[in-house]
Amino acid sequence: MSAINFEDIYRYRGLIFDLDGTLINSMPWHTKAWIQVCAEHGFTIDPKIIYQLGGMASRNIVMHFKEEGKNVGDVDAFVRRKVELYRANLDKVELFAPIAAILRTAKARGLKCAVGTGTQRINATDILKIHHLTDLVDAIVSADDVTRHKPHPDTFLKAAELLGLSPAECLVFDDGPVGLAAAQNGHMDCVEVLNGTLVNFFCNTEKQD
Repeated sequence: MSAINFEDIYRYRGLIFDLDGTLINSMPWHTKAWIQVCAEHGFTIDPKIIYQLGGMASRNIVMHFKEEGKNVGDVDAFVRRKVELYRANLDKVELFAPIAAILRTAKARGLKCAVGTGTQRINATDILKIHHLTDLVDAIVSADDVTRHKPHPDTFLKAAELLGLSPAECLVFDDGPVGLAAAQNGHMDCVEVLNGTLVNFFCNTEKQD
């Protein structure tokens, strides 16, 4: 872990951005949706758990509740309801301007950029379209595109592959422990983001091409 030099960011050939909580300020809306659907199933959750599990696929979060003994009913129906509630507020989700600025600067300097997210592809493509970022993103890897989700490295490794780059050539941005673990498990350097601010740089000394 070390301090961040902004110019160091642009020495990589590719940047991979988590979406929720990193590029967009969507976690309050995700949390609101989770709280509501849980209440509809007769139980409550501590909102903090959603932030702790940020980056994890929705189905895996529901399975987490189920393993705790919560009455989630049909898992797929639970997920569909949560997605429905979240998407009802999709147009209210704002960008984290400093992270979006890094994306724009990277593209202006000729870097390749990808989004590696635990959300469904439709959410990722729609939110990028809403904020006019679609043309800045060369690849998207969503929950629909991998079978092993964060903290497994598959999301970020697939993103690097789609960019035509090795993991060592990419820098990952993520806001949560699950996503940061995924990057490190993929032997990739990563930056921890908190409320649109870069707070820590993690250099993986065991990077592999």
